[in-house]
Amino acid sequence: RESESAMRLGRIGFDRIAGYLADGLRSLESHPELTMTTERVSAPLAAERLAGANPPLAIDVRAPRERETKRIERSVSLPLNHLSERLAELPGDRPLLVFCAGGYRSSIAASLLQRHGFTRVSEIAGGITAWEAANLPVVS
Repeated sequence: RESESAMRLGRIGFDRIAGYLADGLRSLESHPELTMTTERVSAPLAAERLAGANPPLAIDVRAPRERETKRIERSVSLPLNHLSERLAELPGDRPLLVFCAGGYRSSIAASLLQRHGFTRVSEIAGGITAWEAANLPVVS
């Protein structure tokens, strides 16, 4: 699975992989201080939060070409492969809601954001695919 993971990371712009955990996440069980969790919310709950009084900033980490075909209204585009260099554009006083096509890239993005001090980060489980499956509106 290491080769598959490296290939997937390479496809989204991460082509310098330093290593992997020999026993997967079980390697970290004795070191809980090295891990964080990210709240994953359903598409309907995400829509509810976005329609609320103090909505999170929805961050689309897909590639621009993907976003051209469809996007969640009022979301901002910050492709995953440029996220680290554009962190200063993000508000530190507002919750962030990250999404991609299916959830793989948004998990990485949420992790990066948390590593850089953003504490109120969540992601849409299943990405924009789950959003559409829940019959929620997209802008084409």
